[in-house]
This record gives sequence, C-alpha cells and structure tokens, in this order.
Amino acid sequence: MTILLVNNYLREPERKLRRYLEALSALTDERVEVIRFHDIRPGFRPSDDVKAIVLSGSEAYLSRPEDRPFFEGVLELIRNAEVPVLGICFGHQLIGLAFGAEVVSVGQTLKDPKEVVVEEPDDIFASWKRGDKLLVAERHSDEVAQLPEGFVRLAWSDFCAIEAMRHVERPIYGVQFHPERRPAEWPPDKPWDGLRVIGNFLSAAGVAVKPA
Repeated sequence: MTILLVNNYLREPERKLRRYLEALSALTDERVEVIRFHDIRPGFRPSDDVKAIVLSGSEAYLSRPEDRPFFEGVLELIRNAEVPVLGICFGHQLIGLAFGAEVVSVGQTLKDPKEVVVEEPDDIFASWKRGDKLLVAERHSDEVAQLPEGFVRLAWSDFCAIEAMRHVERPIYGVQFHPERRPAEWPPDKPWDGLRVIGNFLSAAGVAVKPA
C-alpha cells in the first residue's frame, strides 16, 4: 500500500516537504511515494498500489492565470482520482479549481495559528462534534472563493469562509489550513489537531494508522 504525496513547491521542494513526510511517518508505516507536480502530465495514472493521494502546499498563486498551466496534470489527476484525495492549502485550492470554483487573492498573507470551527463532523473531522474548534497553523494568500459544485463545507473560520470541504459523492477533501504543522503553542509531547485530521483521512482511506 502506498500514499502518493504530490510536491507542489517551486523552491526548496525537499526542505518544504519535510513536515508532510514527518507527519505521515508519525501516523503510518505505509510507504510514501513523492512526485513533483511537473512530473504529473495529462494522462498520468498512479500505480495500482496507491491507496491515497495527498496534495501539498505551494508558493504558486492560482489567483494568477499565468501560474495555472504548470498544474494542469495535477488538476486532471484530481478530477480522475479513483482513490481518496486530501488537498492541503494550495492542494485545497487545486481541488476547488479542478471542480470549477474561483481561487482569489485575499490581499494579504494570513498566517500564525487560527481557530477553525467544525461545521460537519465528516470523516476527516470524526474526532470532533459540530461547533468544536481546532487550533491549526495557517499560511496562505489565496483562497477558494465559493464551494465547487458537488461539494459541502466542513469547517470555517473568522479568516476564511471555506477552511475545509469535501465532495458529496467521492472521497475528495480539501483543507485550507496546514495540518502537517504543529502550532507553536501546542505541547510538544501531544499530537496536535491537524495531525488528527490527517490521521482521520488516512483511516477513512483504509490506510493503517498507528495507535495514538
């Protein structure tokens, strides 16, 4: 069983992907295969042993039309995915764009830990109840302007209307926050809320997760 981790970073991609790999290795012993976005061309198909796809963040801006062509292969991968997908930050925005939503600039970089409110305790929020708040790391300058057709909102915050969403019929999830990053205020000896979100996604995808 393999988790396909799509590295969307333009600069220092190995260094910036470190947190994703550390989070996944803390949660599961399954193999993680990393692929750069520019190696995913139209017609790309994951190997048969890939059981889940995770899309990383990026410094690219989908609010800029000139940045979008670089990710056409990833957009096609999302639309045609036959396994569960989790998009993180830029990956969340890619999912929105793939299914017809606008991605717009918020005019500033939103960063630092924020409280996110659970609206639907879906698979990735199975550890919480409706109205519960998570403390998560944020860092983004673009956001999904409206829910794509066929999606429901799972979480929101005072800073972003669509903090999380999922497809109503397919296991495709997006989170605007960075679950792979431990907020600075979080006790170093405890799993943080974002890590539990990733763990819930893996469990929903049928990936064996280590005991907490």
